[in-house]
Amino acid sequence: MDPLRGVYLISILFTFSLLQAVSSEGLEECHPAKSCGSCMRIDPRCSWCKDTSDTFISLRCDTREELEQNGCSPADILTTVSRVEIVQDLHVRDPTYDEATDELLEEAIPIEPQEVRISLRRGETQTIKAKVRQVADYPVDLYYLMDLSFSMNDDLQNIQGLGETLGVRMRQITRSFALGFGSFVDKPVSPFINPIQAVTNKVSCSDDCVPTYSFRNELRLNQNTTLFSDKVRNTRISTNEDEAEGTLDAIMQATVCKGHIGWRDDARRLLLITSDAPFHIEGDGKMAGILTPNDGECHLDEDSYQTSHLYDYPSIGQLNDTLVENNIITIFAISGEASLYRDLANIIQGANFATLTSSSSNIETIITDTYAAITGSIKMTYSKPEGIELSFRSNCTRLENSPYPLECSDIADGGEITFEVDVTATRCVNQTFTIYPIGFESRLTVHVSVMCNCSCELKPDYNSSYCSGGSGNEVCGICECLPGRYGDMCECTGENDEQQDQTAKDQFCKPDNSSSVLCSGRGECICGECRCHQSPEAGEEISGTYCECNNQACPLDDGEVCGGSERGECVCGLDQRTNECQCRPGYTGETCSCPTQTDTCRASNGRICNDQGDCTCGKCYCREGSKFSGPQCDECLTCTECDRYINCVKCVRFNTTDRPSEEECAACIYVIHNVTEQPRLNNTGSCSLSDLNNCSISFWHDSEETVNGTINIYIREKEDCPHSETSLVGLELHFLILLIVIGIILIGLLLIFIYRLYTWYLDRKEYQQFLAEKEKAQWEKVQNPIYQSSTTTFQNPSYGGKSAS
Repeated sequence: MDPLRGVYLISILFTFSLLQAVSSEGLEECHPAKSCGSCMRIDPRCSWCKDTSDTFISLRCDTREELEQNGCSPADILTTVSRVEIVQDLHVRDPTYDEATDELLEEAIPIEPQEVRISLRRGETQTIKAKVRQVADYPVDLYYLMDLSFSMNDDLQNIQGLGETLGVRMRQITRSFALGFGSFVDKPVSPFINPIQAVTNKVSCSDDCVPTYSFRNELRLNQNTTLFSDKVRNTRISTNEDEAEGTLDAIMQATVCKGHIGWRDDARRLLLITSDAPFHIEGDGKMAGILTPNDGECHLDEDSYQTSHLYDYPSIGQLNDTLVENNIITIFAISGEASLYRDLANIIQGANFATLTSSSSNIETIITDTYAAITGSIKMTYSKPEGIELSFRSNCTRLENSPYPLECSDIADGGEITFEVDVTATRCVNQTFTIYPIGFESRLTVHVSVMCNCSCELKPDYNSSYCSGGSGNEVCGICECLPGRYGDMCECTGENDEQQDQTAKDQFCKPDNSSSVLCSGRGECICGECRCHQSPEAGEEISGTYCECNNQACPLDDGEVCGGSERGECVCGLDQRTNECQCRPGYTGETCSCPTQTDTCRASNGRICNDQGDCTCGKCYCREGSKFSGPQCDECLTCTECDRYINCVKCVRFNTTDRPSEEECAACIYVIHNVTEQPRLNNTGSCSLSDLNNCSISFWHDSEETVNGTINIYIREKEDCPHSETSLVGLELHFLILLIVIGIILIGLLLIFIYRLYTWYLDRKEYQQFLAEKEKAQWEKVQNPIYQSSTTTFQNPSYGGKSAS
């Protein structure tokens, strides 16, 4: 490479690094980006400059305005423009029927538009405007799913005529009404049935009973409602051993077996379940040795669930997902276990609950009333997209605390609502999701494309002269170096590294000699400088002199780094080695958790914490010993009405240290009058205060504001001062206290002296008595009765006392 060009490139890199270090303008969130794609993923306001001319040497990722100001050609500024494209937009309408045959000629369209494409940046929001119609005369499919255990025998008799009467009522609502019938009991295996029945397949309830079965499709959905009554008359009850029934098994099969049941694509699908007993749930099958989970598939053979003994009962979550996927609205009409089924209805999307009489005599009323409630509102929901946040707005009467994103009430047949959906991308994931009103098959399909890459990244300039004379590929204005070349401009080579002392160069990539890891293990040491790796995690940036900083490693507050992007951001400190939170204006503290504004500390009189405390992090902390308390230190339980005006009176009459501050005096809003005696006015309060000389100052105030909104204070000019020679009351308080203390000390010393004198007298008296008794004592010599002499005398018995001759 030409030496002059090398010097020129080095000077450019030095200038670029200097600008990068001192730049404080633009959008700082954009600055860490090292590629066009990463720039697009940071913030919707970020743009990328691919200008390779010598005139542009600033940061490549910044706002468009800042890039132009720094010399980037407008033609070389890359950004992405978000847009909303409507793919299909048919207007909402009611269905059209043949007047003679009631045959459906044109399907209803309950929602518009039907398909939308959205392109947007991560963190950006686009709005979809849509309309929903409460379609009148919409086709209805009602499948009656009945518990036919022995306790429901009387209910079976009472619904035999339901087909004709219900058909008449429903055809007043819609011309296209189909009615079907199914029944269920429980899995025909022990212990759910009698062990004898499990072997012999014979029941013992009565001659009319049939062997236990799980689910049967008795009648496919049919617009000939007379078939319903005929089928019910020919249906027989069954029995099982335990109290719970296989209700969830039957619901699952009635939902997924669309062809057997006859569900229509262009109809509102209603599944009515009647029972008087609880239901088995997932895991209960283990009691019968059934370990295979429910697969959510149709297993009907000759309209009967023949393989129920092979699969466990479905879970409630699985059942809910299946009902939502097939757009079926469930109605639980229950004569027993009301609380259990009411809770189940609250879990399943769009489900309804009603209380059934013991004989099912009110079933027709339940169906018609529930259908009226369903068609009297519009409930909007959506399939849960990943990496997308949705927010709904509408002009309708919204129900509060609704479990649905949008629920509008008081909607008549043919009524329409308009709504808006804000779509915000939180991740770089392309998604397709649907928005739909519950009960209708039509859906608004939304395709979301999150723009996180640049088109120029797909068209690199191979072996570009911009990259140190062909040492790399130029991609969107930056160099991707060829093997053996390194640096921003591919200016470093493997050969040059071998000619130099690599160990000495590596020392520039380590914080100290004790460390053996280069660039903290998160970067490469290139030309004696750490080049940090790009983190695979979205939004995470590695930086710092030795790649020690991570913009996700700062302390958390409220579960977010530095309290969230609105409060601050995690940056590399001044030493370029440690992370710290850089707070945005209005916040301070280690985690940017402390607001600097004092508006929340301002009392009603305009003072910060009523001058009775300190405002810290937007909260008042009242001074210790102060009689004021409360959020703004302006509440005083022991204060009187006079305390409200005392400071203003002191401002007028006091010139000593007891005078309030100038700020407090300036805040006085009352009208002051100097008077010689008490004014003769109604509704005045009387007060007084004492100065340092123990002089009393009397003043009076209005009990309420005057007509012009002011309060008058009348201060008596003459002070009442006591005379010092009258009595002890005239003494200074501290002098009186001193006398009392001295008196107490003298009395104490006197009592101690008297006590010591008394004890001395007693001791002297006893001593004199001792001396007197000593003089009277007479001492005699006596023999101790227990004394024995130490000398012993022995007499020889042969000794006669005579001398020898």
